Amino acid sequence: MPTLNDKPTIISMAIIASALATLLHEGLGHGITAWLRGDIPTELTSNHLSSLQPDRWVDAAGTLVNLAVGAACLLIARRTISANTRYFFWILAALNLLPGAGYFLFSGIFGFGDWNEVIRGLPHQPAVRIGMTLFGAALYVWFVRLLAQVIRPFVPERHTYNTVGRLPYYTACLFSCAAGALDPLGIKLLLVSTIPAAFGGSSGLLWADALLPRTPPAPEKIFTVHRAPIWWVAAVLLGGCYLFFVGRGIQLTH
Repeated sequence: MPTLNDKPTIISMAIIASALATLLHEGLGHGITAWLRGDIPTELTSNHLSSLQPDRWVDAAGTLVNLAVGAACLLIARRTISANTRYFFWILAALNLLPGAGYFLFSGIFGFGDWNEVIRGLPHQPAVRIGMTLFGAALYVWFVRLLAQVIRPFVPERHTYNTVGRLPYYTACLFSCAAGALDPLGIKLLLVSTIPAAFGGSSGLLWADALLPRTPPAPEKIFTVHRAPIWWVAAVLLGGCYLFFVGRGIQLTH
């Protein structure tokens, strides 16, 4: 029988991956793009990047960075040999790809968020929003299927997915909400942005096991997340700094 997956290590990896995915979206995607386009970023939090000028490219860049990094992480997860490294890049891929695709759905259906700003002012708004919603739905299901294929070696039995798939989902959701609760813009942003994005954006992790390949992995190809205290330490340090600094907001000098 394979060794049980180590839950503290999985929780630690999920915290780190959640923080990195948000920093990629807000910092690298929105922030660096705004700076490159001559805008002035003024505040960075776990929920938003504030700048002085509206810009479609800045609005789009957060999602595009998540999708690009998520795709790269998924390729790494397919090729790496170490089980723990493979699993970390898998959860990092999931927390980039699923919210990235989900953003098209969210903005298309509710008329709110980054991609609503990207399409603002374009002609034929109903058609554009319907097309964006359908594109987001198709992309989301495709990503869930790919993630299910890559995680299959960690799921020799269906119930194992509760640990390797659903546990990191709930961990990342609660961590994101904890950071969002500290946002200087207050409770309204937590309710309309953080909670829907956290629980909805990565919700494909709740049902990805339904798309697992039917053929179970051979015994010699089963992977297990091993106990690794270095991940616990990294999660405490990075997670604590993320909550204290990014959660509360970083004022950027002009």
